[in-house]
Amino acid sequence: MDQAIVGLKAEVNEYQISKIDSSVILFMLTVTKRDGQQWTIEKRYSEFDDLNNNLKKIFANMPPLPGKTLFKIKEHVDIEKRRVGLDYFVKELLKRPDIFNSEPLKQFFQLEKHAAEQVVNPPKLLGEIQGFIHGLRDFHFEKSQNVIFILSSDMNVASRFDAYLTNMKMPWEKEAPPTLLAVGCLECWVKANDENEFKYERVWNKTYPSQAICMYWDPTTSTLLVGLDEGKINVLKIPAENGFARYDETADVKAHQGRVMGLFFDSINSTIHSVSEDKKYKVLDVSRQITIADIQPSQQGLTGFVADKDNRRAFVSDRAGYIFIFEISSVTQGPTLSASVASQTGSAIRGLCFDPVKNYLFTAGHDQGEIGVYEVGKSGREKYTKQTASFKGKLKIREIVWSTSRGEAMVGNTDGTVTIWSSKNAAPIYVIKAHNTDITKLEWFEDKQMLVTSAKEKSLKFWQLPKEWRDKRIVQQENEDFQQQRKQENIKIADTNRQKKEVDSDEDDLKGWHK
Repeated sequence: MDQAIVGLKAEVNEYQISKIDSSVILFMLTVTKRDGQQWTIEKRYSEFDDLNNNLKKIFANMPPLPGKTLFKIKEHVDIEKRRVGLDYFVKELLKRPDIFNSEPLKQFFQLEKHAAEQVVNPPKLLGEIQGFIHGLRDFHFEKSQNVIFILSSDMNVASRFDAYLTNMKMPWEKEAPPTLLAVGCLECWVKANDENEFKYERVWNKTYPSQAICMYWDPTTSTLLVGLDEGKINVLKIPAENGFARYDETADVKAHQGRVMGLFFDSINSTIHSVSEDKKYKVLDVSRQITIADIQPSQQGLTGFVADKDNRRAFVSDRAGYIFIFEISSVTQGPTLSASVASQTGSAIRGLCFDPVKNYLFTAGHDQGEIGVYEVGKSGREKYTKQTASFKGKLKIREIVWSTSRGEAMVGNTDGTVTIWSSKNAAPIYVIKAHNTDITKLEWFEDKQMLVTSAKEKSLKFWQLPKEWRDKRIVQQENEDFQQQRKQENIKIADTNRQKKEVDSDEDDLKGWHK
């Protein structure tokens, strides 16, 4: 990590025997600011171990901490070996902006007391909604209309199996039985008549006999699409009149032979776009009950879909790490493939996010934790799309959103954390411990600088990100001081090299004379 970001150095430079208890060994942690100010903290090994354990709950790829021993160490050589390991440990921690900005490290280094200017402004939890029927799979918050659509599923495998058996249509039954045990559920929540901005109430729910996987809401036509595990697409009309108090089911289509992984309603052509684990990308005209397109762009299952509505393009991802770009303007011919791009790791992509302002596509790699950034060719020049950056995040990430104004990507992880990445520094800068289970969906609201998160637990949370992580004036001054310091160091290096060159030249002359 560049010191221009942190402005601190730390070292465990010695150890002492406690004056209170001679059996206790204290390691001296000295922290130095860029201006030379220092403070020293006495820490027992157990306190380093506690710090390590607390950080492991939030962060991956932690630096190694010297291991515990069966018996208390007493010999100087063993204590010194532990000191060296602790010194390496704290130095490596300061190379990680995300760890440096965490609450455990802030307390351990006593930053608020000695270096308050280094402490970041943390995200603030604005509100939380609980009481959903199952664990959350997907959601959509239509802030302008004060409505939230929640898609939830039973996350317990044994419970789902029992429900599938109960709901199964038997050979002698002419029609499928009603859903006796719900496996998936769609819920509609509207804002309560309350001063609390984040207090919502459920007005209705609709159950499904299989897991509800994904959905898409089109506010212009009040159309909601729900994709199910069994390959069906449920189409609902939910008018805003009367506070979204009712819905009309317009279609229930068996579109795929596998799980539906992504949906889009094209309100211009009144068509449904869907991708599935059955490797198919389909376009349906439900009103005419016809399939406009049935495309298999990959030999692997398809994993995600996002549309660029303004430029009439669609981006589809698969389990082999490919991005397929389709032109979707023609309603008669269906989508046409414009380009395909492979990710650097070639692993399954689960999250997709497109920035129409910067023309960037962001991907979240599930298996390898790759965060990919693609510069998409302008409309008609998609073949020039290329991957411009790749970052290593946590394994099995599945969600990603992007803030254009902040230049930051927010990534949802399976451990319930959300990692915020800076495009400027190409590094994670903060980690929110948002939930206790897998993050399933993120939504970002640029105007409010607000992040909404959901997880497999029955919880939806609203987070306010700080306008500035740190005071810009302090950061600017630190960077200027750092650049000046680096300039002086470069001058010293140049002077040293010049003097060495002059000495070498004199020696060469002497060798010549001796000849």
